[in-house]
Amino acid sequence: MTGYPRWFVPALVGALVLMFITGLLLAPTTLTMRLDLALPWRLPGSARLLTAALHAAGGFALLLLVGALWSVHMRSGWRRQQQRASGLVLALMLLGLTVSALGVYYAGEESLGVAAALLHLGLGVALAAPFGWHWVHGRRAMRTRRTRVQTPVVTRTVMREPQG
Repeated sequence: MTGYPRWFVPALVGALVLMFITGLLLAPTTLTMRLDLALPWRLPGSARLLTAALHAAGGFALLLLVGALWSVHMRSGWRRQQQRASGLVLALMLLGLTVSALGVYYAGEESLGVAAALLHLGLGVALAAPFGWHWVHGRRAMRTRRTRVQTPVVTRTVMREPQG
């Protein structure tokens, strides 16, 4: 992505991977606590606390990175009408994850907390597909644009001395 420092894309992908892995590790605990399911495995107490802290910190980092995406990548892509559908799906899913995270933390009523947790879990797992699609098609479109641009032919001009 142009307009960003070299570390930006690895940081963005790293934050997304961190969120996905920690979310998957926390999913059995979420299902056990919210739905009273008896699952054969979940993280032990200390690992669960560390994983939840990483998930929360990663969420704040991801929000910062998505804000930076909004300022350049999303707006320019929208103006150029490139990958609007997948970009809109990703933006709405990330917004849904943000709002549902607030619901997980702050919903006072139990049924709202359960709904927010299940929505958060579902959106988090489902985000992988549109992100992968957006990434692959964006890379493919970028390669196509680069091959279309022809390099200018450099000509050499020879100056002749005036005859006189």
